[in-house]
Amino acid sequence: MKNWILILVLSVMTVGYVNAQKSTLQKQGTATQLVVDGKPFLILGGELGNSSAACTEDIERIFPKLQRMGLNTVLVPAYWDLIEPQEGQFDFTLTDKVIRQARQNDLKVIFLRCLEELHELLRSPLVQRKL
Repeated sequence: MKNWILILVLSVMTVGYVNAQKSTLQKQGTATQLVVDGKPFLILGGELGNSSAACTEDIERIFPKLQRMGLNTVLVPAYWDLIEPQEGQFDFTLTDKVIRQARQNDLKVIFLRCLEELHELLRSPLVQRKL
């Protein structure tokens, strides 16, 4: 159940951010192009490591470096056990920090789902019954 909640939360956050940025995919001949705010957008991305994504101090230190490197996008792992450390108690401190730092450093964010949690979800009885 908690995995479905994480998927829903991240989907809502992503949809809200995409809508705020007015992003679309446009077909150009045989290619598909990402368009943000009416202009073609080429992702020049970096990725936070697992431990860096779990530490607010690392997020504050790394995001300005990504901007100075000329990047425009950062991929960030999202861990459910950090968002819901105890069942029913949610902590979006890290997620909020990522979004604030991205805005301060003019970076787009792509939240990544931790593969270990995805494997756990795929092994769940609910998913197995549907397969």
